[in-house]
Amino acid sequence: MLLFSLVPQELGFVQAAPLRVSESIVVRASPERVFDAFADTERWTRWFPLMYRAVWTSAEQAKVGAEREVALYGLGGYRERFIAWEPGARFAFTMTKASTPMARSIVEDFSFSCEGDGTRIDWVLAADPRTLGKVARPGLELVMPRVVRKAGQRLERYLTR
Repeated sequence: MLLFSLVPQELGFVQAAPLRVSESIVVRASPERVFDAFADTERWTRWFPLMYRAVWTSAEQAKVGAEREVALYGLGGYRERFIAWEPGARFAFTMTKASTPMARSIVEDFSFSCEGDGTRIDWVLAADPRTLGKVARPGLELVMPRVVRKAGQRLERYLTR
């Protein structure tokens, strides 16, 4: 149940947010294939750790303005609105609702670029944390980069099947 409204943000928030957690990984697949996997919302549960539900909630899908809901074990549920949808290059969303009062605003930004025979994914979690988020910050800074690294490994296996 998504009880808490968040303040939607634009891409500029990624640089201006009070809390930023980031990680970079390389996946052996082209940026287009990696982006296609990101764009396939329902299949995130096959490769993104902790995610057990991901569904489109808007009539518009796969574009800026589209919305989806996701649920992650231990981190709760979120409604996300896409603020960047650039095939092969960038995938970003702002969260508009959450099941926990961790933050006032959250944006996740994934950028894709060629690196060797694969794709470099640069990920940033940007947030304006509430009290609970400030308390959880050390854990988030430790756990989330690990989750992203694991996601990269699982995505690579998923794409090479």
